[in-house]
Amino acid sequence: MKSTKTIKSWSFYLLLTVILSATSCGKGETEDITPSNPDSSNTRKNPNVSLSKEAAPSSFSTKILLEDYTATWCGYCPRVGHAIEEAMKKNNKIIGIGVHDDKEMGFSKVESLMKKFNIGGFPTAMLNRSTVWSESYTPLQKKLSQTSSTGIAIQSSLTGDQVKGKLKIGFNSNLSKSINYAILLVEDKVVAAQKNYYNEDKDSPFYQKGEVIENFQHVNVLRKSATDIFGDIVPEEYTKKGKVCQADFEFKLDGYKSENCYIIAFVVEKDGNNVLNVQMAKVGSNKDFD
Repeated sequence: MKSTKTIKSWSFYLLLTVILSATSCGKGETEDITPSNPDSSNTRKNPNVSLSKEAAPSSFSTKILLEDYTATWCGYCPRVGHAIEEAMKKNNKIIGIGVHDDKEMGFSKVESLMKKFNIGGFPTAMLNRSTVWSESYTPLQKKLSQTSSTGIAIQSSLTGDQVKGKLKIGFNSNLSKSINYAILLVEDKVVAAQKNYYNEDKDSPFYQKGEVIENFQHVNVLRKSATDIFGDIVPEEYTKKGKVCQADFEFKLDGYKSENCYIIAFVVEKDGNNVLNVQMAKVGSNKDFD
């Protein structure tokens, strides 16, 4: 017979598990996808990256990336999406992306991303691909106050449904870590029905909006990646003070609304974790180093 102490201990851990899962939507079984390794050859070479003749600026503004793992079937997800929107309104150096796992807007590599970053339930927001965001503005302010040794510029043109562009990465100091770059295409203002568990919560902005919000507007939905989703290699010989390296990229919009499409590019440590800086530009426009 089990002792009273053992039964109480088992009961405590069962209760704790229930509490932790009460404010997130569970994720069903996912296929076992091993994240791609952007550095599998260990050569750190990339023929698509070349050295620009221009000199890098002496300083760069720091921007941060928030990735919202979300789904239209998740009734708790509007809360985190709203928190990210509010943070972006407070500071335009905060860049948010919606990474969906649903039939309406599901991203093709979402399973790989979730496995890499141990995403077990929705909603979950990752800050700079290094920590889970607490939905507080304070840690964002702390990140924004840090100086950045890298900067990003984006140039792009739009012809019909085809986007072609050039990414530039500048360095104002010698990097001691190997890095990768990622280039993503997002579409803003995507309308799709959204499950809402806050319909009866008077403190929620989604109070009395309906248990399903039919015309919910989804922000910066991740559509495509022009690179490995964990980043392509930046050769070490380019990551030196004063240098600017560059890489070409292209996307096909596939019917996405061009007026709502943006390119988001970021520099990340070679294992795919810890974003160093990020930049965002409307498709068909140029965004210089800043």
